[in-house]
Amino acid sequence: MTTSFSEDWARSLVDAQAFQDEQRRLAYVWTFLGFADDAAEDGDWFRASIATKSVFVQRFGEELRGFENVCAHRFYPLRHEAKGNGPLICGFHHWQYNRDGRVVGIPICKMVYGKPAREVGGHLKKIELSTCGTMVFGRFPGGTSLTLKDYLGEAFPILEAMTKVRRRPYYMEREIRANWRLNLHITLDDYHGPTIHPSTLGRNGYIPSMSMRRYFRFGANSAYLFSDDEDCFEKLLAGCRDGTYRSKHFFVFQILPNLIIAHVDADRPFWFSNIMQYSPLAPDHTTYRSWSYPSPFEADLSRFARAKRFVTDIFRRPIYQYYFNRVVREDVAVCERLQEVAHQVDRRPLLGAQEERIAWFEEAIRNFPN
Repeated sequence: MTTSFSEDWARSLVDAQAFQDEQRRLAYVWTFLGFADDAAEDGDWFRASIATKSVFVQRFGEELRGFENVCAHRFYPLRHEAKGNGPLICGFHHWQYNRDGRVVGIPICKMVYGKPAREVGGHLKKIELSTCGTMVFGRFPGGTSLTLKDYLGEAFPILEAMTKVRRRPYYMEREIRANWRLNLHITLDDYHGPTIHPSTLGRNGYIPSMSMRRYFRFGANSAYLFSDDEDCFEKLLAGCRDGTYRSKHFFVFQILPNLIIAHVDADRPFWFSNIMQYSPLAPDHTTYRSWSYPSPFEADLSRFARAKRFVTDIFRRPIYQYYFNRVVREDVAVCERLQEVAHQVDRRPLLGAQEERIAWFEEAIRNFPN
């Protein structure tokens, strides 16, 4: 498994040029940007990033469009907040753009350019958009021809079903002083639970057998299901396609480049969905975003449990969020410690069976777009 790592795999953890080269390639990968619900009304927009580049998604009538968040004039960011509503007007010199990203208004244009705004030729860089359920993905043009549906593969119907959110998600954002890949590594590591999360994920100690851990690989992505059923992945996929899936598996999906989708039992048979993203900012700096909400999948609840859930969820959600945040903090602490010595890493790691998905992830990063 360690051969999935290149000899200099750690270089982009510390070297600005290697990091920039890595991100340049990943700009063409379908990347999660946000939810269509955050741009539900005409003129609504939200900001995100693709491979360190600031972008935004805006609704124009029935259509969502995406652009790089840089004015064509003097490269000032058009959007500064996380979300909002309003026309495409740059706050620096008030250049105005239409739904196609073309400049249509420039103050005293004929005086300073000698021609109308439409003849100046300014335009925003477009990004390609596609959706899976309510999830909005984007990429810069010029990469592979794979549609989002083809890229996600078996994950597409599962994510589509998981994002039928019934209640507004709990949102969290924080800065992490560690490389984004280190953060992905720890989410794909099933070996550290008892040592780092002894009161939550690792409270039952080491599981003495691999028989319950089901790892699946599809394209550049992977999945882990905790189940004694060899056909659990096929059943999950079929159930999401026809709407019959019932919450009964802990599972985690990794979607290249930086997305993690988890289905977690908080107080069985009560389940939560977590969407987590680790957006790179610099070799040693990552923005973490997460959305948590009660799973949209029905569970095998008794009639009494169904009746009381509306009330018990009021208490269950903050309790679950408390422990979820604790797990995140514990993982972040490990990643920031790893970053402190990243400049000393000059060899491949020695991965075990419960770290196999880390090797898959590194291989996918190395081989993209092939």
